[in-house]
Amino acid sequence: MKQKVKNVLAWGLSVLVSLNFLMSGYPKVMPNAGMVRRFENWGFNEGFAILIGVLEILGGLLMLVPKTAFYGAVILSVVMIGAIGTHLITGIGGPVFAILSLLAAAGAGWLRFENRIRWTK
Repeated sequence: MKQKVKNVLAWGLSVLVSLNFLMSGYPKVMPNAGMVRRFENWGFNEGFAILIGVLEILGGLLMLVPKTAFYGAVILSVVMIGAIGTHLITGIGGPVFAILSLLAAAGAGWLRFENRIRWTK
């Protein structure tokens, strides 16, 4: 694949991943009764919901900066691995969205990492 196409793909995927996690992190940082109840059903408290929201927002913001996008992808991938595990262990909710989010974050992270290696050589 040509480098220009990879760069456009990396930017496009990074922006989509960033928007996804910024939008999903905000309700966890400013939790309402429904969000708190959702986390309590999974066995977590409100503080944990806020922590996950902060990590999602941080990862989403890091995805928008080429030099930090890989680290954002790592943070988001770890959060999504936890989400997948939570859905599978508790049987509450399906893990499909978390799996797709993991694949998107990891894909964007890989493209950014690959581009960064080429730029430093």
